[in-house]
Amino acid sequence: MAGVANIEFKGVCVEYGKYVRALTDVSFTVEKGEFVFFVGRTGSGKSTILKLLSREVQPTRGTVLLDGLDVSNMPESDVPSLRRRMGIVPQDFGLLPRKKAWENIGYAMRAVGKRRIEVRKAIEPILENVNLAHRADAFPTEMSGGEQQRLAIARALINSPQLILADEPTGNLDADHSIEIITLLQELNQQGATVLVATHDLMVLEKFSQHRVITMEKGQISHA
Repeated sequence: MAGVANIEFKGVCVEYGKYVRALTDVSFTVEKGEFVFFVGRTGSGKSTILKLLSREVQPTRGTVLLDGLDVSNMPESDVPSLRRRMGIVPQDFGLLPRKKAWENIGYAMRAVGKRRIEVRKAIEPILENVNLAHRADAFPTEMSGGEQQRLAIARALINSPQLILADEPTGNLDADHSIEIITLLQELNQQGATVLVATHDLMVLEKFSQHRVITMEKGQISHA
């Protein structure tokens, strides 16, 4: 619903040791259903923002809120359920090389005891959603970079997340595949998901200029 804050950062600082600051006094809000690019050079802090939301990183100071829930002070035991609400697309594809495409997507379901036939049925529409139904039985090593990235996104969709965090999803792709991946994320956004993308890909920003951009520089927001 437009106008409702889905995500809120309040004076967030992240420090590693005494001399390294990843973020300094970062504050912003993201509304439900927004598509936001976080832009900046390597080390500017954009990936740290995504990791704060998934609790891979905790703030040194400040507060991170998701749907009003204080993620920064959440008990460690609640973190797995938090992450199941998200679709996390890591910077490297993170695929299991000895498992087929459909098995990569269904791995988490199998881990909690779902039967093989249940998994196969559940992931069919997800594979169709990312245009990989015809590659269900391919291994990651048999797939192009664009297909592997789509598979990583498909895996992130297994729990129908309302928040998608994509860290440099076009970093290893050529221009055509980059446009394909951002178009896919845009379609998921149009279906209702809030989408946050960390990138330094200027071509992507120019092509998808209708979306909000938050520019990071040396751990701070330089433009929002």
